[in-house]
Amino acid sequence: MRGFVILATSVLLAGCSQPPQSNTAVESTEATQSTPDAGKLWVTTQYADRHSCPSDECGIVGRLFFREAATPMQTKDGWVRITKTYDASCQNGESQYVDKGNAACTTANGITNGQFAEWVKESQLSVARPADPAETASADESIVADSDDFTQYRTTFAKVARELIASGRCTAEDFKEQGGWVKSVNQRDEPVYFTYCGGMTAANKIYMNAETGTVM
Repeated sequence: MRGFVILATSVLLAGCSQPPQSNTAVESTEATQSTPDAGKLWVTTQYADRHSCPSDECGIVGRLFFREAATPMQTKDGWVRITKTYDASCQNGESQYVDKGNAACTTANGITNGQFAEWVKESQLSVARPADPAETASADESIVADSDDFTQYRTTFAKVARELIASGRCTAEDFKEQGGWVKSVNQRDEPVYFTYCGGMTAANKIYMNAETGTVM
């Protein structure tokens, strides 16, 4: 029995001699955990064209818009690559993804072996996300505060919305449901925006020129 007591006492002493487990490792892991936005860049201009190579001479395959995020993968001569290479969908020597400019499936246009990556000008991106202009919207602007390019056309967006509501053609709920005015992709180089009033059919679609405030 005495031998058992000595053995048990030794085990307890051995356990007590070990230092308490430190939380340092856990704290370090928590401190270095990345957030969903870590490493991203943000568009600071109204829009940023996505090119098939790091040059203005290369085809445009789409756009990123103000406050939209991009993941930088490479920088070169003032440009940032934001995608991995992918299929250019070349048909008859031209990429079906290019919607403006040079569509040739050539190395000079950034398309090699039928693949390319997207590039954006570095000057249009920032490590800090621009402030949301909707946060400073007045009560009068609040129903259109989620419009595309709200920063640039906020006054016109609110004015035309008020006129449409006053005429009975639209309601405030129409604008709240749509989030405001949406940029027309069919007229990408013109300040044309649209919304829906009274339904979601083509007949309910209202276009507006944001520079003139003219409803079309």
